[in-house]
Amino acid sequence: MKNQVLGIFFYLLYLLAMVRPLVPIMEYYANYNYIATVLCENKDKPYLECNGKCYLQKQLKEVNHDNHEHKSTIPQINFDDYPVSPLDQYSYQLKDFKEVSFEKSYFGSYTSQDFFKSVFKPPQVIS
Repeated sequence: MKNQVLGIFFYLLYLLAMVRPLVPIMEYYANYNYIATVLCENKDKPYLECNGKCYLQKQLKEVNHDNHEHKSTIPQINFDDYPVSPLDQYSYQLKDFKEVSFEKSYFGSYTSQDFFKSVFKPPQVIS
């Protein structure tokens, strides 16, 4: 039961983080009349038909700016400090290569099935 409650809590926390950028838009539509008449910066310019969209734009910029502040704390790696080049200038040759026949080898007659049967056997019960 405790794990389920904890799981639901983290799910709701994740959902809240996903909805956070939409809060200014929901607030704009919920308080449309108040924002359009009181908070609008372009009330004196009715030909723009702003209706509080300037306030909404300012709120969206604040949310976007907050998101960028959190991303800037991630350390950045400058790859110019760590030059990496491919090693295509080296060539390797095998010398004194000896071919081993599996028929004469000690492990040639030992199959994988025999190996698993010898390692994975049930425990013996002493009665």
